[in-house]
Amino acid sequence: MAARTIVITVVRVHLVPLGRVAAALALATTALTACSTAPVPPASDTGPQYLAIGDSYASGFRPALDGEPAQNTTSGFAWKIARDRGLELVNVSCAGITAVDFLEGEACDEARRGADAPPVTGGSGAEEMTRHLDRYGDEIELVTVVLGLNDLRRCSLDSALRACAQETVPATTEAIDELLTLIRDRVGEDVPILGLTYPDFWTGEPVLQPEAESAPAIADATVDLFRRILNPALRAVYAKHGATFVDVTREFGAYGPSARTVETPEFGTLPARAEDVCRWTYFCALGDPHPTSAGHTEIARIVQEALDG
Repeated sequence: MAARTIVITVVRVHLVPLGRVAAALALATTALTACSTAPVPPASDTGPQYLAIGDSYASGFRPALDGEPAQNTTSGFAWKIARDRGLELVNVSCAGITAVDFLEGEACDEARRGADAPPVTGGSGAEEMTRHLDRYGDEIELVTVVLGLNDLRRCSLDSALRACAQETVPATTEAIDELLTLIRDRVGEDVPILGLTYPDFWTGEPVLQPEAESAPAIADATVDLFRRILNPALRAVYAKHGATFVDVTREFGAYGPSARTVETPEFGTLPARAEDVCRWTYFCALGDPHPTSAGHTEIARIVQEALDG
């Protein structure tokens, strides 16, 4: 498969368009075209359900590894939460999708859909989700949403990053706002909705490229992106609908002091704020930002903690 080559080649280019680096999130669009898995039967008419909505993080995407092709898996956080909660998982995800396209784009290609998806009936992700909610809304007991970072693919990791993000994020949150309205109208006010953001995998840039002079600046700029622009906007739109915002960026340590270092067996000395990204994603080892199975377990723990808190 080309997935690993695409990701590693892209992230090692300095100050390239964010689209090339965050294709790391969207890479499943290319990586999965020849790696489709068999469709999973649709959810049954009985039993409480958990609706997971989103991009490659929700679909459980994993890069090419140990001779296996890149693929969506059932090791993602959604499956772990469903098992722990005793809920039937319904996964409306599309690897590589933006929030805007989830709302109003074309139907997701079968190869990019997560397992445990509803039957393919055409239309955008939001239309697919709405059809399911119209039929099973009374059975939904939990909803999670993880969308937004792929919308920033057009931005560059340079001095224009902040301005580009500020220009782009309003359309992203507007799409999520409309999506949440569709959900609330069908599940009611009492069903918990949790909106997730992402780890700042770019904090691992100095580990991935220790000789690159630009690596620390990329880490600093993207921490600012998450902390000052993307995450506050996401938090506000989820709060508008009585949904809980889950700051995975914070929980994975990105907001820690930039100068503090730690020693690790695998990577040696590295920035402390990159420790969790290196431990729980493939970024520092492969240049791929998707969580490992252990990383998905940690995200599931964070979500469960927010849910129970």
